[in-house]
Amino acid sequence: MSLPEKSNTKARLAILFAVPLAFSLLFFLVNVAAEHNDTRLLRLENLVSRVAVFRSVANDAEVGEHGFLLTGDERYLTILESANTRVVTEASALTGNDAEADVQQQISGLVSLIKHRLAAANHVIDVQRANGFQAALQVAKSDDAQETMNQIRRKVDLVENQLNHQTAKYLDEERYLTHWAFLFFLIGMLVMLVVLVWLYNSFVSYIQARDSAESQLKALNAELERRIDERTKELQHFNEELQQFAYVASHDLQEPLRTITSFTQLLASRYKGRLDEDADEFIGYIVSSSRRMTDLINGLLAVVRLRKAGQTRNPVSFDELVEQARVSLQALIRENEAEIDTASLPSLIVDQVQFAQVFQNLISNAIKYRSEQSPRIRIEARRDGSNWVFCISDNGRGFDQQFADRVFGLFQRLHGREVEGTGMGLSIARRIVERHGGRMWAESKEGEGSKFYFSLPVSLQARAKDQPEAVVVGEAG
Repeated sequence: MSLPEKSNTKARLAILFAVPLAFSLLFFLVNVAAEHNDTRLLRLENLVSRVAVFRSVANDAEVGEHGFLLTGDERYLTILESANTRVVTEASALTGNDAEADVQQQISGLVSLIKHRLAAANHVIDVQRANGFQAALQVAKSDDAQETMNQIRRKVDLVENQLNHQTAKYLDEERYLTHWAFLFFLIGMLVMLVVLVWLYNSFVSYIQARDSAESQLKALNAELERRIDERTKELQHFNEELQQFAYVASHDLQEPLRTITSFTQLLASRYKGRLDEDADEFIGYIVSSSRRMTDLINGLLAVVRLRKAGQTRNPVSFDELVEQARVSLQALIRENEAEIDTASLPSLIVDQVQFAQVFQNLISNAIKYRSEQSPRIRIEARRDGSNWVFCISDNGRGFDQQFADRVFGLFQRLHGREVEGTGMGLSIARRIVERHGGRMWAESKEGEGSKFYFSLPVSLQARAKDQPEAVVVGEAG
């Protein structure tokens, strides 16, 4: 998925979560406001009922006063005492109510009027107890009790009207909030539906585009694999033709080269000393070049045979392989007074003939490129993870490390013709190691000798216990 597509997907997901979250928040705020309004309505209803109690308290005060004056019955005093208690209770309950400021002011005035009326009634009762009925009647007539009661009734009516008006206003607000809550819910559902449809279409388009891209990619991969197969077959065919050409050319070159060499040697043996010195020197050049050409052709044939030949792999002791190489090179070893020191080496499943050639090429290379000292060669092996690593070190002349890969190339020689050889031994050794699943490399420093390493998989050793019989591997191609 490209960066723009990732950004678009993130934006769509953000919208998918942001839209319901925003409308949920709005709906929550509206719901909180509605609940707050419901609470105020309940308090106002309670306030209306308590204001109605004041009307009852004022009536009870009047009944208690008149009843006691007319009958002297103490039971009327109970009504009056109850009115006194109720007015105190209701007055304290009305403190800090939710009414508007002018309504609260009217309620405060109503409480004051009722308290005044109760105080007047209590005074009349006290006068009757102290001075008798006539004195109390006289006080009651002189008092403005009736006017106070009228004011109380008007005040109660006024407060109730104001509270009812405030209640109606709160009810309107509640209906307004309910309307908006429903509207927000409806809009939110519609927006969610639109967003979901949009997201669905977007994801369908994305999936279709992805499927189309996958189909194109599969088609491209199939085309690429087809082309790779074609190129591989062409390369295999070309490689086979090249090997066949190299083999035929090398084989066909041998016969005329042998003829040239034979007749040149015959000339040298018959006419040496009979001709002038220049002729003898020229004949020597021809013989030397013919021999070198023979060596090069034989080396080229060895490389071709190595590529074409199968492998017969057996459990082989590498100590025995080194000993075979020592026997094959005994003349060269004796001539250069070389010493070969071998540590204990493992046994692996390899092609015995090919690895005998590997050690023979490496040892002969170490002897040929000797220093002024007698060659000292050390062969050892160590376990390194999943590989056995072999090291062939010498005290020869060495070479610059920058040429470490070049020494393994075909016909590559770092010291010209001052040392005999075709420049193919190390290349053949590396190819043999690589055909067995390993690799070969070199470390060196001029004047301090060289170390040639090659590695082989430990699995070759692990299979040595399980497969004692020979294993034949097909041509490498």
